[in-house]
Amino acid sequence: MRRLIAILFLCILCSPVSLAAISSDDGGGELWFSCNDVNDCSLTEFHIGEESIQGTVNSATPVTPESILIELPMEPAQSEIALIPDLIDELQIDLRYQDDVIGVSRPDLQVTIIIAQSTTIIDFEGDSNPTDGLSGPHYVEDEPLENGGDRLLWPEESIRILLQFEVERPGTWQLNLRGASYMLLDIIWSEDVESRNVDEPSSDGSPRATDLETNHYGALVEDDRDCWRFDVDNHELLRITFVWDIVPSEIEQSHGQPDLILPDRRLAPSPELETEVINGESRITWQWRALPAGEYDMCIGGRLNAFQPYQWAGIIAFEGIGPTSPEEFDYSSYEWEGLGMKAEEMGAKELNAASGIMALIMSIALLVGLVIEFRKDTTSMPIRFGLFVPGVLILVLGGVVSPLWAIGGEVQSSDEMSLDELIDTRLDQLWHASHPGTPASSRALHVGATFGMLDGEDWSVRLVADAAWPLDDGRWQLHIPQIYELDLESLIFAKVAQKGERQSSDNSLDPHSRTFILLAARTLMLDLLMLEALLVVDELPDSNVIHLDTEMVKSGSLGTIQDPTWGTRPVDIPEGRWRLMQDNLYPYLISITMLDGVKDDLEFRIEFNNNVDHNLLYSTTAVQPNTPLLESQHLWIIAGISLAAIGIIAENRRRNKAKLILNQMVSENMWN
Repeated sequence: MRRLIAILFLCILCSPVSLAAISSDDGGGELWFSCNDVNDCSLTEFHIGEESIQGTVNSATPVTPESILIELPMEPAQSEIALIPDLIDELQIDLRYQDDVIGVSRPDLQVTIIIAQSTTIIDFEGDSNPTDGLSGPHYVEDEPLENGGDRLLWPEESIRILLQFEVERPGTWQLNLRGASYMLLDIIWSEDVESRNVDEPSSDGSPRATDLETNHYGALVEDDRDCWRFDVDNHELLRITFVWDIVPSEIEQSHGQPDLILPDRRLAPSPELETEVINGESRITWQWRALPAGEYDMCIGGRLNAFQPYQWAGIIAFEGIGPTSPEEFDYSSYEWEGLGMKAEEMGAKELNAASGIMALIMSIALLVGLVIEFRKDTTSMPIRFGLFVPGVLILVLGGVVSPLWAIGGEVQSSDEMSLDELIDTRLDQLWHASHPGTPASSRALHVGATFGMLDGEDWSVRLVADAAWPLDDGRWQLHIPQIYELDLESLIFAKVAQKGERQSSDNSLDPHSRTFILLAARTLMLDLLMLEALLVVDELPDSNVIHLDTEMVKSGSLGTIQDPTWGTRPVDIPEGRWRLMQDNLYPYLISITMLDGVKDDLEFRIEFNNNVDHNLLYSTTAVQPNTPLLESQHLWIIAGISLAAIGIIAENRRRNKAKLILNQMVSENMWN
């Protein structure tokens, strides 16, 4: 009996388990094609079943082709909530067909991928000419998934793959398995609902008894009501803090004010609110003053099709014992600190306008005088066309055309934005993206784009620098003083005042405005950080006017699940270099705290792990300092003046010599 049990246990250990529910664990997005026979196929987490399956076709003709359909459902059913990516990392299907006419070939194949309610169809072109040599299995990577904006796979929802192909000749088809056919998905987030929902059962009628200062864990699942009952002693301040885990924005709960029921069963008055977002994790503190002692009930409610884990704890305190009230925090207007300036100010070179207004005025005045001189009659063609005219033309080119070119280049064009316009446009975009009705995929797309510039859009902005700071490798980083004059807090709250509204009962901000403020603060900081890092040039500019003009293309992003960042890049920056810049620039701590009450304030905190390697900053061609038409235009002006002056001097000498000869002839009475 012991031997039998040992053998059975060993068999269990050696037999792979056919799991397939996708998750964010290592290998959790691997779906392997597995079959026991033609009619028994599935998608599994491990390689199981036969090495291959095959079938024979006896009666197919070009007129009456035979269609073969293979269905592969995921087994077992999904048990967690998972975030489906927008792209398929890899899809490979090793399908071959052999007949007596052509031999081994690869047939045309249609693959239908069904994920919950969405359907993606991929058509593969076959290879019916084996003389060319088979290029291997059907294979694609980074193929878009048509999810229709619904990125979530809920428990019990399914994934299925349908393989369909037609054959026109009798023969044998074969589908190779056990690692030869598969689909790989990059699942960046998943969560087990049941394991996180540990606070149940509770309800309004049956709250769970607890201590206020205990750390509580749970999850708000759909429109559930989670309730607790606790005693509150004499106090001056009652603070309850909720910490919400990061989840995709489409299932994020509303984080509304909890219902606090007083001992007399009345609802507590509106509290003060402090919201802190640290690396995407929301910490919301509700504070009440001067509430009576006694037994309290507190409940929070969710919304349908939403799920979010949390933890909470409470504390009672008295005034003056530490910074327990919002009034005791030190908040001030925030100006950008130049976190993206990685060059050193020591050795900086001052930059000025390259328009050369004085050179233009001087050149025009000289040209007027030269034209007057030019109008005098002369019989010396070599002097006129060899010295004077070339000098005038060079002076016109270097002293008039080139400065006018530079002046025109310094003016903001119609398709350019100023920095103020760029930020205002970005804030408008974030206002719409943060609206509760905005689809999560649309929000992630617009928030994640660098300065809101989507794939294929042109990013064009005019900047004015005051200096170029040297980098260790001989390049220069441009210092834009307007960036450091930005009062982000004022800009954000001004946009809220323009578009938002106050709740009349307690003068607090509406939920949309609060969401926008926190989102805008984080997004603008990251946008400005990347903008500074992009202002690197190889040569010292001739002008302080900088044009940033480039097409933006899609790229991998960083940041949180719901709100990524830097998801588009200038077209000339390689993807690999962009990833290096992202990894080195992204702060390890981004903390934003907002007080919502009579006075609204923001506090910003950013910390980096280490200094950014200067070599990782890329000199993009998108950064184009304004330049005159001609390099060293002052030398051109001097050259033009010199040639014209030599011509004038030579002409005057020739005329004086002619007058001398004439006077000599007259004095000698040569024509008496």
